[in-house]
Amino acid sequence: MSRLNENYLKLPGSYLFAEIADRVASFKNEKPDADVISLGIGDVTKPLVPAVVEAIHKAADEMGQEDTFRGYGPYQGYDFLAEKIIKHDFNRYGIELSTDEIFISDGRAKKRLREFSGNIRAGQCCCRIRSGISCLC
Repeated sequence: MSRLNENYLKLPGSYLFAEIADRVASFKNEKPDADVISLGIGDVTKPLVPAVVEAIHKAADEMGQEDTFRGYGPYQGYDFLAEKIIKHDFNRYGIELSTDEIFISDGRAKKRLREFSGNIRAGQCCCRIRSGISCLC
């Protein structure tokens, strides 16, 4: 017999994005003359550029073949990716690095990033490149 997982009853009644949209709509309704600049959830405005679509297709094709399949990556990321990051994001500014100076994470392993950033010494920088760039120096 199936039973309800009681933990689902502890979840809030509204999804976060729906809650934000409701609050913004309520505010605009209460203050119709207010000039609201939304920095919230938004939506994409343009399709993926062809280079991104091509890269996604290529990566999916690689994962579908025995000889090019990759499972979980190494602890500090793949060397081929670190080499590309060094070449395109550092070398062009005259910064020379080796692959062991680059830490690649999917962003979900926060403990690994904390461990890594805890090893940064004065005068060193740690850059995290995503949609924006943040540095610990």
